[in-house]
Amino acid sequence: MDSVLIVDDHPLFREGLKGALEASGAFSRIMQAGLAAEASAILSGPQEEKPFIVLLDINLPDGSGLDLLERFGGLKDAPRFLMLSMYADRAIVLKAIIAGAHGYASKQIPLEALILGIKLVAADQIFIESELLRDLLTPRQLRGKDEAQAKEVLRCLSPREMDSFSLLAKGDSPKEIAAALGVSVRTVENYQSGIYSKLGLRSPVELVRLALRAGIIEP
Repeated sequence: MDSVLIVDDHPLFREGLKGALEASGAFSRIMQAGLAAEASAILSGPQEEKPFIVLLDINLPDGSGLDLLERFGGLKDAPRFLMLSMYADRAIVLKAIIAGAHGYASKQIPLEALILGIKLVAADQIFIESELLRDLLTPRQLRGKDEAQAKEVLRCLSPREMDSFSLLAKGDSPKEIAAALGVSVRTVENYQSGIYSKLGLRSPVELVRLALRAGIIEP
């Protein structure tokens, strides 16, 4: 079971969510913070006391949840952030994912779906609530400076590695990629190793983020 930190400035919402998560029996410890400063203190503390999952609101009285995400999301051994907010603007959702969030959901999400989302995030997968996912930016809107920069990063890949990158980003398994490219699974694994090494990627989540930025896959 994983520890969770709820960061939200509404005490009733925090307590209600804490009670629901405790009742699910899926989490070992549930902490709370009502201010960005309180959350920052917890996330700056000893590693053994840090949460594994952070449920993070965007609008806090003393700062922005996005600022917290950008500050702590890229650190070594960083917790996994799932944004839980009333803001459903497509640009904010995408900004959060690119900044390092593993997930995004509205505060209206059913509890069962939220718990599933937390478990997916804990497994190093991206979770975006279905209603928000349908409303994300289109590839045309994604194009621009950020997309050009992402594509420039990908130029270091060989043609076969690029093919593998695209299929990995779409969720294909090494076996499926091997069949699509007409090579062995071992060869695909070598491609995958080269991709992660050349691009400095640490997880499938980072690979998907880069593919989103480059417009290779649609949100």
